[in-house]
Amino acid sequence: MVHTDAAHLPFDGSVHLMTKVASHEADLVALRAALDSSSAFQALVEKYPEAATWCTDTNLVRFLHARGYKVEQSLKLIIEALEWRATRRPDLIDKLPENEELLSKESSTGKLYCAGSDRWGRPVVIFNNTVENSNDSEGRMLLLAWNLEFACKMMPTGVDKFVAFVHLEKFSLMNTPSLRETRDTIQMLCRCYPERLGHCIVYKAPSVFNTLFNAIKGLLDPRTVAKLVFIKGDVSDGSENDMRMRELLGPDWKVLTGAEQPVYQPRSSPGYRHDVHWPATMQKLREMRARESSGASHCHSTASGASTAPSTVAVAE
Repeated sequence: MVHTDAAHLPFDGSVHLMTKVASHEADLVALRAALDSSSAFQALVEKYPEAATWCTDTNLVRFLHARGYKVEQSLKLIIEALEWRATRRPDLIDKLPENEELLSKESSTGKLYCAGSDRWGRPVVIFNNTVENSNDSEGRMLLLAWNLEFACKMMPTGVDKFVAFVHLEKFSLMNTPSLRETRDTIQMLCRCYPERLGHCIVYKAPSVFNTLFNAIKGLLDPRTVAKLVFIKGDVSDGSENDMRMRELLGPDWKVLTGAEQPVYQPRSSPGYRHDVHWPATMQKLREMRARESSGASHCHSTASGASTAPSTVAVAE
């Protein structure tokens, strides 16, 4: 069980850990009134009934925050996100038997996976495009949506954000995803999972990465850019970078993220073993489903409904 005190967090808890709901009741009332009077929302509920239960206070306040608490803009973003959910059904990806083999294959090199949780209870999602193993763009986007949903399910009470850890040591313009796929990834993160990102650790990016970053920076919200943490140079125990990462993620940050870990299988992300990670992930998923079906879930609502996790985080506001 993880306990934290907001006064002792090394960052702003409302930005990097849990979006505040209590101080925005009036905004939520206005947004709910806008939803009730929206014909587009009502039409969505008819074809996608889950939309109604998805609109929890915790979900809605993230969309409000993403649009500066402007109700009409927030409503538009919610409709876009729900249209995407109604079409892509990310909540059903892992419930369709035909997807399990595809997800396992796409995950086999550790290019994208949920590694566990950091010291604050935030799920850590690993990105490593340098070990890409597929030409299936649709499969890659399916894997992204599934991992984001899975990360949301992992979040304990008091946490509604994840950490992205991006391995870039071997980045080059030859192994970068297309600009279109990069744009689609950013749009999924920003439009369908707004305010879910706590920190994004950009790990050992070479100077050539600046070319791509400058091309996509304009697609990013300034609040997202402010959550980027660039780690370069010495990461040995006790170094400035090591102390910074211990503060953000915890003392085992290297094992958690695979940073500076061995490569266990050819063309795979460091520290990743598919024969260990995938069965463990499937077992965790089965446990989540069992808790959901038994009604034993005690965690807050997330993008996919009720979230479950074995630990809780108590945050003093």
